[in-house]
Amino acid sequence: MLSNSELIRYFLLEAEDYVNTLVEGVEELESKGFDKETVESLFRATHTLKGSASIVKLEKITLLAHKLEDLFEALLNKEIEYEDTFLGYIKKVINSIVNLINEVSTFGVEKSELDKELVDIIDDILEKKEIPLKSEIASTIEVLPVTNTVRIDLELIENILTSLGEILVQKNTLTDKERELLEIIEEISHSGKRLLKEITDFSDRYWLSAHESGQKVTDSFFTDFGDLQFDRYDEYHILLRKVQEITNDISESMKSLLSFSENLSLSFKSISREINYLKDNLVEIRMIPAGKLLHRLAEATRDIAEKAGKIVEVEIRGAEIKVDKPVFDSLYEPIIHIIRNAIQHGIELPEERIEKGKEKAGKVKIEFAKEGKNINIEIKDDGRGIDLEKVKETAIERGIISSDRIPYLTREEILSFIFAPGFSTSEQTDYLSGRGMGLNIVKTAISKLKGTIEVFSESDKETTFRIKIPQSLSISTLLVFRSSKLEYAVPINYVEEILSLEDFPDAVKEKIINHKNRSIQVKLFSEIFFSSNGKKLEKGYIIIFNFSGIRRGLVVEEVLGHEETTINSFGKFLEGLTQYLGYFISGKGIPRYVIDPLKIYEEEFVLTPSYAAFIEPISYKGAVLVVDDSISVRKSLQNILESKKIRVYTAKDGNEALNVLENKNVDLIITDLEMPIMHGYELITRIRKDPRYRDLPIVVLTSRGTKKHEEKALSLGADGYIVKPFDDKTISQLLIKFELIKDTF
Repeated sequence: MLSNSELIRYFLLEAEDYVNTLVEGVEELESKGFDKETVESLFRATHTLKGSASIVKLEKITLLAHKLEDLFEALLNKEIEYEDTFLGYIKKVINSIVNLINEVSTFGVEKSELDKELVDIIDDILEKKEIPLKSEIASTIEVLPVTNTVRIDLELIENILTSLGEILVQKNTLTDKERELLEIIEEISHSGKRLLKEITDFSDRYWLSAHESGQKVTDSFFTDFGDLQFDRYDEYHILLRKVQEITNDISESMKSLLSFSENLSLSFKSISREINYLKDNLVEIRMIPAGKLLHRLAEATRDIAEKAGKIVEVEIRGAEIKVDKPVFDSLYEPIIHIIRNAIQHGIELPEERIEKGKEKAGKVKIEFAKEGKNINIEIKDDGRGIDLEKVKETAIERGIISSDRIPYLTREEILSFIFAPGFSTSEQTDYLSGRGMGLNIVKTAISKLKGTIEVFSESDKETTFRIKIPQSLSISTLLVFRSSKLEYAVPINYVEEILSLEDFPDAVKEKIINHKNRSIQVKLFSEIFFSSNGKKLEKGYIIIFNFSGIRRGLVVEEVLGHEETTINSFGKFLEGLTQYLGYFISGKGIPRYVIDPLKIYEEEFVLTPSYAAFIEPISYKGAVLVVDDSISVRKSLQNILESKKIRVYTAKDGNEALNVLENKNVDLIITDLEMPIMHGYELITRIRKDPRYRDLPIVVLTSRGTKKHEEKALSLGADGYIVKPFDDKTISQLLIKFELIKDTF
């Protein structure tokens, strides 16, 4: 819970803005005369100032702000005619407020007595609806003491952060160049050592062979000297000596180059530290203390509890933690939604709590904590918890999962269903309805912040929502990996851990691993974005993602490390490629594409298939491959087909469909026409060119109902053409036509 001194500190930060607004507004009225928009701005500022002062129990400031508010309201309602003398009274009230705020800043309390005469004058003006012509009025406005803060335009901060992004790219370039330089030095050093060794070995062998052969030098200059009296050198000696000298020179140069490289490396590290320091401070400019948000949440929580007829104590922690303004602005709605559901449907009425042996007042705890570059938010209530049985029942009723698969689900997977779209309806009034209502919206809001949300619950004890988001959205930390000789990246905040593929030899074949007592579904990145062409991946890594308690794995060829950078958007031309968040440029000038892992696994967030390997086999009548970029279409078709005991495989584009065909046997393909990466026409053409699939039935399911579209599809080899929307009867007739089910009509 925030202490009173902390609340006053936040009030003083806000009060400075409100007083500045009042001063600027009064100056504008003084220079331009009456202006409705200006008076409305003054009215809003005094209204907010009054509310903030009342929360921290500053009664004198509250009263004066209230009087100002009434004056501005009377002006707006034309109950009082505006006159120049009006500003004198306004200035006098503002001066009184400023003096009191200064006292609160210095002493923590309002020390001066309230100017009752001024209050009486304002009351008289409001009562008589007229302004006295003569009175002692203030000619100037006192100002708050100068603080160590300045106002900065957010657009300017955005421009600076954009420039910082470019600096980070240049820093990454320098880092890569430094790495290349060290590699070159190492190669030269190694070659130099080899050369020196070869020369030394040759020299030793030559001298030894020369002495053993008894060679004599016949130069006339040496006839008067013996071997021990004068050193004699022939051309071989001279050549060896020169080569040795050159080699020694190279060795010395290498030492100098290595020393230069080490100093350069230290300079790079120093620059890197300074850039990081600059980055942290620039991002800090746009940061807002979480206490401002927590304060609003605490007040809203009490209001919701009061309206619900419940007693709730609010505990707040982490008010000093700072978050980026875009994150700050986006957090209130999802958190208050969780709190509203906790109070309305989680925390019991006082009588019920007493019967259960609980304290009369329920407890809601909201805690912010910093972990590295992420912010962890925990919202906990001590209510009745989430009823797992009701979650299962509703999941089955909504068609999210079939009853025969429920026994294979973990507790985490069951709880994750409350985030599914359409999990509950407004007509339901039980506890499950309240807890599940709109949580898909909450999850969507958190996902937009590149964050994750998990829920934990114990019956009749507590429910906890844990949110993990980046502290700032300006600079992203990305995990970089390589696949099919191209480099990609994913936001690191989704990554839980990285495993070696060698430790899970069956992962590629089975598409599932058992890790930490969890069955985790895995996908191969190369199969999702490229054609695998039957190439077997033997070495690589498995990136484990955590999506709101659901773990999924992605197999990649090589992990290159992590990098801080800014993500650039593709622009309108490529905005349809929703599986990408954007791109950034590596230090070598190579574009790296940032993958949105949520898009890779979006289907599994509705249906959890990680237990599929343990389900008893069902007697299927056939297999159908559904190809459509719309998840709702895929799910609708899947539900209809599975109800008729048809095994269903799905793909969101033609490329993914071809990979499915490489590994699965299907009896029918139902495909859309308009899809990213590979559209339906190209898919039909590719399939018909493969001798293995010449007789495989293909039916087009599209919203394009023109004859031109249909004729083109049929000419390429399609066996049927259905225009959306579709229903159970349409799909049944299709299955009957291709003899996957019998006509029962």
